[in-house]
Amino acid sequence: MVCEPSFLGIVAGDWLQAGATAFGVAGTILGTLYIERKLRAAGAQEDVLRITEVVTAIATAAGEIRAGLPDDATNYDHFARSLSMQTALKTALDMYHFVRADTKVKDLKLWRALRSLDEILIANGKTVENELRIFNTDGNHTAVFDINRKKVMAASEPIETAARAVLTTVPQ
Repeated sequence: MVCEPSFLGIVAGDWLQAGATAFGVAGTILGTLYIERKLRAAGAQEDVLRITEVVTAIATAAGEIRAGLPDDATNYDHFARSLSMQTALKTALDMYHFVRADTKVKDLKLWRALRSLDEILIANGKTVENELRIFNTDGNHTAVFDINRKKVMAASEPIETAARAVLTTVPQ
């Protein structure tokens, strides 16, 4: 009869099996936690990329409005170009609100810059929206067009400034 070695009355094979089971459970838990951490980090990076994309669109659209219109264009060219620029800004603002509602930002500097942009949009976003609505109605004349351009250009300045400030705080 062969005698198996034992420790505390438990044979070596049972110790080996218990150790392998404990190692497997610990490895599975640690591996799962690592994968989850990586997935969360990738999700946070995706949120930052999405918000960066829409803030860039806002800054670009507001910058084009602030650049103004060429002096040698006809009234129809001015009207068409202004309508196009204001529509682009309104679309960018709508995209921002859509993305912002679903975005979680963990970087404090970026969060502060986004809060500042949110406040600027509360103060000036309605002007852009209202002026575009008025601009789209029929029967407007040159005086309405001039007032519209002045109001939208004035509203675009703080919007562009705040959007550019957000872009400078995006973590690399």
